[in-house]
Amino acid sequence: MGFAIRRDDGEMDAYTKQIFASYDDAYEELERYYRDFCCSDDERVEYSIVKLDEKN
Repeated sequence: MGFAIRRDDGEMDAYTKQIFASYDDAYEELERYYRDFCCSDDERVEYSIVKLDEKN
C-alpha cells in the first residue's frame, strides 16, 4: 500500500508514475511543483493524492 499522485484531467506524467510511502511524501512532491506557479498561471495542472490499495 502507498500513495500516488493523480492528475485531475486523467493524463499521465512523471508525477503520476511515482508511488510514495506516505501521504506526506506525496504532498511534499506536489508542494515543490506548485511553489513555482502563481495563482493565475494557465499552464498549472491540478493534482490529487490518492491512497493505493491492492486494486490500484
